[in-house]
Amino acid sequence: MRLRSLLIASAILAATPLTTSATPSPADPPVPPGGPHGLAILRPCPSSQLKAAVTSDQGAMLHRELRITLTNAGASACAIDGYPAVRLLDALNHPRISAESFSLAPRMFIIAPDQQAAFRLRVATGDGTTSYLTVGTLAIIPPGDVVPLFVKIALPSAPTIDVTALQPAAEVK
Repeated sequence: MRLRSLLIASAILAATPLTTSATPSPADPPVPPGGPHGLAILRPCPSSQLKAAVTSDQGAMLHRELRITLTNAGASACAIDGYPAVRLLDALNHPRISAESFSLAPRMFIIAPDQQAAFRLRVATGDGTTSYLTVGTLAIIPPGDVVPLFVKIALPSAPTIDVTALQPAAEVK
């Protein structure tokens, strides 16, 4: 027991950085915890902490473009970085999509409680000759998670959809 306590104390001392002064020099500015990216200390936003909603639905030229928001319904901030996985599901919850294309460069940002991230989803409504079958559910999986959020909506089952990177909601028009 005594050896274990000694090993734990040694590990704590080894992990504690030694400093020579309390004030960092201008040549060595302080680095936030988690390295040069302070956001790295936050965990990715889990599905259980988010609520999804379609906040805009516009159609033109054989396409529909949706603006989808993810609201942080949790009590703590979390980080978003990347593209959501999106699946169009039929009445039996089978995916009806064969390909996704991605646009906009992803970047990491924080979603505080009650704040929103958003992305755009573009779906073809037909090929000009025939209309695509309609699906009733949109499954959205946030980056860093595997559990989908479900949104009921009637959408065409297009062979390809375009998904933009998640951005702070104020930046997605």
